[in-house]
Amino acid sequence: MGNVYSPSTKDRVLPSRLECDEDRSDSDLDNDVIALLEENARLRALVTQLSDLVLRHVVDQK
Repeated sequence: MGNVYSPSTKDRVLPSRLECDEDRSDSDLDNDVIALLEENARLRALVTQLSDLVLRHVVDQK
Protein backbone atom coordinates (compact mmCIF):
# COMPACT_ATOMS: atom_id res chain seq x y z
CA MET A 1 0.00 0.00 0.00
CA GLY A 2 1.38 3.40 -0.94
CA ASN A 3 1.73 6.56 1.05
CA VAL A 4 -1.64 8.20 1.70
CA TYR A 5 -0.13 11.65 1.85
CA SER A 6 1.07 13.39 -1.25
CA PRO A 7 4.71 14.47 -1.22
CA SER A 8 3.71 18.13 -1.35
CA THR A 9 1.78 17.94 1.95
CA LYS A 10 4.48 15.87 3.65
CA ASP A 11 7.18 18.46 2.97
CA ARG A 12 5.03 21.49 3.72
CA VAL A 13 5.95 23.48 6.83
CA LEU A 14 2.94 24.50 8.89
CA PRO A 15 2.93 27.57 11.14
CA SER A 16 3.15 26.85 14.83
CA ARG A 17 0.06 27.12 17.01
CA LEU A 18 1.49 30.22 18.68
CA GLU A 19 1.87 31.97 15.33
CA CYS A 20 -1.73 31.16 14.43
CA ASP A 21 -3.07 32.19 17.83
CA GLU A 22 -1.43 35.61 17.70
CA ASP A 23 -3.63 36.64 14.78
CA ARG A 24 -6.96 35.55 16.31
CA SER A 25 -8.96 36.42 19.36
CA ASP A 26 -9.91 33.79 21.93
CA SER A 27 -13.59 34.03 21.03
CA ASP A 28 -12.81 33.23 17.38
CA LEU A 29 -10.85 30.17 18.46
CA ASP A 30 -13.64 29.11 20.82
CA ASN A 31 -16.20 29.45 18.03
CA ASP A 32 -13.99 27.44 15.69
CA VAL A 33 -13.56 24.69 18.27
CA ILE A 34 -17.31 24.53 18.88
CA ALA A 35 -17.97 24.38 15.14
CA LEU A 36 -15.44 21.55 14.77
CA LEU A 37 -16.99 19.61 17.65
CA GLU A 38 -20.45 20.01 16.13
CA GLU A 39 -19.20 18.86 12.73
CA ASN A 40 -17.45 15.92 14.40
CA ALA A 41 -20.73 14.90 16.05
CA ARG A 42 -22.59 15.12 12.71
CA LEU A 43 -19.93 13.03 10.98
CA ARG A 44 -20.01 10.41 13.74
CA ALA A 45 -23.79 10.15 13.38
CA LEU A 46 -23.40 9.67 9.62
CA VAL A 47 -20.79 6.95 10.16
CA THR A 48 -23.18 5.19 12.54
CA GLN A 49 -26.00 5.37 9.98
CA LEU A 50 -23.72 4.08 7.24
CA SER A 51 -22.51 1.22 9.43
CA ASP A 52 -26.11 0.24 10.20
CA LEU A 53 -26.98 0.26 6.50
CA VAL A 54 -23.97 -1.88 5.62
CA LEU A 55 -24.72 -4.37 8.37
CA ARG A 56 -28.37 -4.65 7.30
CA HIS A 57 -27.29 -5.19 3.71
CA VAL A 58 -24.85 -7.95 4.71
CA VAL A 59 -27.48 -9.67 6.88
CA ASP A 60 -30.09 -9.43 4.10
CA GLN A 61 -27.73 -11.17 1.66
CA LYS A 62 -27.39 -14.25 3.88
